Amino acid sequence: MAQTIKIKRGNKSQLNNGVLKQGEMGFCLDTKEVYIGDGENNIFVGKVMSGPYLSRPNAQVKGRFFYVTSGENLGYLYIDTGITWNKVNSLALSDLRGSIDNIKDGSTFAKVKKSDITNGQVNKISDGSKTTTASEIRDHINDLSEHRVIEDEKVSNINLWSSQKINAEIYNAIRGLEWQDSVKSKILNCPPNAPVKGERYLIPTSCEGIWGDKENKIAHYNGVAWEYYAPDTGWSLYVDNEKKNYVFNGSTWVRSGEANQNVKAGNGLLGGGRADEITLEIGQGNGIKVTSSAIEARASKGIEIDLTGIKANIDSKSIIFDSSDGDKLTVSEVDGGTF
Repeated sequence: MAQTIKIKRGNKSQLNNGVLKQGEMGFCLDTKEVYIGDGENNIFVGKVMSGPYLSRPNAQVKGRFFYVTSGENLGYLYIDTGITWNKVNSLALSDLRGSIDNIKDGSTFAKVKKSDITNGQVNKISDGSKTTTASEIRDHINDLSEHRVIEDEKVSNINLWSSQKINAEIYNAIRGLEWQDSVKSKILNCPPNAPVKGERYLIPTSCEGIWGDKENKIAHYNGVAWEYYAPDTGWSLYVDNEKKNYVFNGSTWVRSGEANQNVKAGNGLLGGGRADEITLEIGQGNGIKVTSSAIEARASKGIEIDLTGIKANIDSKSIIFDSSDGDKLTVSEVDGGTF
């Protein structure tokens, strides 16, 4: 029959009641730990404990290990110093031994020379071929003669404008061109209740509300508020609801062309002037009669009018109608008379 050899055993608390003899082993039934005695101390020799971080036993056995399997500090290994549990695979730089000069240069790590550190801060920077100090970099950045400062309110040669300022200036410059974007109307005397971004209106006279003192200006809605542009002589625009072009002549907006066109009536015509619509009438002259609904020929000075039309008054003696010779009026007879 095989012989069974059992080592000394009991709960962990019982192990602490005495010291194992030199070479004597003990097994803790509750913690499943194995110890061996040297006659003076019980030395832990077996089992790496594991489990959640908060399930660790109290630190009291020097040399024990505990591996965290879940939750807080997952994956870390701790060692029992007899007083506390220390994290093994997470050390502070101050815990290292030796010189930092022993760290070799490499593609993913490097070292900093002590001479390049001032009060704990690196005082130089290098790209591998050129080196400069932090002081030189700072002085260069602060040198306004070498750099341009973003400042929207200034226009000196050492200032830059932000993108928002540049866009605004471009926008305003476009609005200052003689040819403008179209406007929806030139007769609306107060702002619409629900304007849409981008809508534009030509402000007429006798306006109300916020347009009350902005006669002849162009009102542009930017999506938040109205912007106003005072016209210069020569500004032109198209009025959508009229389908007409207007130009500013220095004092008012007129239809394009009205500033330099004036229609005058010629001989036999009445009317003319300058307006959107010009009315010309035929005036009365010799042989012409103008009524309210028609233009008629009038019998006068050799002209006769009957139901057949207008004809010359001929006497068939001195003047005749010659149908055989191109329908001409010819002299029939020239009589010198008597003495």
